[in-house]
Amino acid sequence: MSGSPALEAVLIDTIERYFTLLQAHASPEEMRAAILTDDFETGFEGGHLWQGEAGLRDFLQVRSVFFDESHEIVQILGARESPRGSIDARTRVRFFLRGREPGAARSDAYTGEAFHAWRMRWEPRERRWRVAAQIVEGFAALDDNARRLFSAPGESLET
Repeated sequence: MSGSPALEAVLIDTIERYFTLLQAHASPEEMRAAILTDDFETGFEGGHLWQGEAGLRDFLQVRSVFFDESHEIVQILGARESPRGSIDARTRVRFFLRGREPGAARSDAYTGEAFHAWRMRWEPRERRWRVAAQIVEGFAALDDNARRLFSAPGESLET
């Protein structure tokens, strides 16, 4: 089923459900109840990772300065389904973030593209896919603000 329209539809549905909740500033509890596995991890390949429940809380807190954002799946670069009930995929996502640092007089916009590695796991009781991992592998077409924001992926975000 690698690269099939059915697999791509599953990926797009699951990723869009994840981004919808992320963009809505859902709580860690809401995210875990709706889309994430208990052992969810996110972060930067070879850099900072947020893992598990505490990691999810920290990740959402770090990105809480963003009050307007959008993510658009531009390309599915590859996908494969394992017989153990998981999917590994890679995507290119165009993003727009607008945030304001506490005490700042104005907000800043951040735009660019991110290459993500995803791991999704089938939940038989719910009969749907959940996100187990979303790891940023790299960036392209970053504006100056986004370049600064993601300048030290080994140390979290530079907000």
